[in-house]
Amino acid sequence: MAELLRLEGVWAGYGDSTVLEDISLSLEEGGSLALLGRNGMGKTTLLATLMGVTRMRRGHIFYRGEDIIHVSSHKRARAGFGWVPQERDVFRSLTVEENLTVVAQPGEWTLRRVYETFPRLEERQHNLGSQLSGGEQQMLAMSRALMLNPKLLLLDEPLEGLAPLIAQELLHIIDQMVSQGSMAVILVEQHAKQILPITQQAIILERGRIVHQGPSAELARDQQTMDRWLGVVSVQPEMPEADVSVPSIQSDLGTDAIAIIRNEHRALAAILHCLSSVIDDIEAGRLEADLKLLAAMVEYISEVTDKVHHPKENQLFALLRRHTSEVDAMLDELELEHRDGPILTASMDRALVHFMQAGDEGFAVFRDAARAYIADEWVHMGKEEDHVLPAARKYLSAQDWAVINLEFSRNGDPWSGPNNQYAELFKRIATLAPAPIGFGRPARTEEDKT
Repeated sequence: MAELLRLEGVWAGYGDSTVLEDISLSLEEGGSLALLGRNGMGKTTLLATLMGVTRMRRGHIFYRGEDIIHVSSHKRARAGFGWVPQERDVFRSLTVEENLTVVAQPGEWTLRRVYETFPRLEERQHNLGSQLSGGEQQMLAMSRALMLNPKLLLLDEPLEGLAPLIAQELLHIIDQMVSQGSMAVILVEQHAKQILPITQQAIILERGRIVHQGPSAELARDQQTMDRWLGVVSVQPEMPEADVSVPSIQSDLGTDAIAIIRNEHRALAAILHCLSSVIDDIEAGRLEADLKLLAAMVEYISEVTDKVHHPKENQLFALLRRHTSEVDAMLDELELEHRDGPILTASMDRALVHFMQAGDEGFAVFRDAARAYIADEWVHMGKEEDHVLPAARKYLSAQDWAVINLEFSRNGDPWSGPNNQYAELFKRIATLAPAPIGFGRPARTEEDKT
C-alpha cells in the first residue's frame, strides 16, 4: 500500500509549552495505528497536531507526499482528515440528521450507510444533539466524521465513559471499519488490550516522546513493555509496602448500589483533599513539589472518575428519568458535567506536563488547572449526594435496583480492576503524600530549609 501519512521530527505544543518531542512515524493507506500512553503523555496533542490546532515548533507532516504544516484545519478536513475528539463536540442545537448532513461530502459513507451502521441514530434522527445519551453522542460524533468520507480517521478515546455494552458495540464497529481497509485509522485509547487486537501498528508515548513502536500483535504479547509504559506502576518506582487501607467497597453489589457510589465519592474526596493541601503547601513554600505524587493523583482522578465512576452514575441517572421528572434539571447539569469532566482532567494533564518541563515557573499553570477541577468536582458531588441519590432511593423499584446492580457488577469497582490497580494506586498516593495527609515523608520544617 502507498504511504498516506508521515511525520518527521515533529515538535509541537500549546503556547510556550512543548508537549511533543521528535515524533516520527508513518502510516499506509488503509492502515491502522494504536496510539497508547498514560494520561498527559501527548496522545491527544498528537491528534490535534495532525489537525493543525497546535503550535508546530519544528518538523514536517507529509500527507500523500505533500508537507501540510501550513495547511489550515478546515482544509485538512476537506482533504481527508476526519477527527472525533474526546469531547465529541456534537452540535447540541441541531438534530441528529442535521449534524450529519451539514458536513457531508460525496463518497461511500452516506446517510443511509450511517443509519445502517448505527441503527440507534436513525431512531433518534429527529432528536437534538443535547437530547442524546453519552453513547449516542459518541456514535453521532463518529458518524459525523465518517460523513466527511475521510482517508484518515482520528479517534480520541471513543470508548470514554460509555456503559460496557455500548462500548463493546462501538468497538465492534471500529473493528469492522479497520478490517475493511478503506480508510486509515489512528485510535487513541487508555486500555491497550481493547485496541491492540484490531490495529496493525502501535506506538507508546511517554512525556511526549515515542518510547515504543512496532506491530500491535507483538506489543500485545509483550506484557513487560506494557507494564513498564502503560501500567499504573510506571507512574512511580516500587515503594516499600505500607500499612495503608483503602476505602471499603461492598462485596455484595445486590444490597445497595448507592453505597458503591458513595464509597467512590469518599475515595475521590480523599484525593481532592490531598491534592488541594499539597498545592497549598507548595505555593506557601512549606513543601517541595513531588511530581510523582502529583502525577499519581491526577492519574487516579482521570482513570477512576471518567472510566469507572461516571459510567455507573450515568446508568443510575437514566433509570431515574423513567420514574420522575423531579430532578431532570439536576440530571441535565450532572450529565453535562460528566461530559465536561474529560476536558478538565485533560487540562490538568497538560498543565502537569508543562510543570514537569518548565520547572518552578510552570507551577502556577498546574495549580490553576487543578484548583478549577477541584472546585467543580466538589460542587458536582454535592449535587449528587444532596439531590440525586435521595431521589433514587425514593423512586427506583426493586426491579430497577436489580438491573442497576447487574450493570454495576459489569462495570466493576476501582479496587478490583486489572491487578487491583486502583487500590494499589490509592496506597501509593497515601505513601507518597506528606504527613499528616498520608504516610510519606513529613513536610520540611524551617530548620530543614536552612
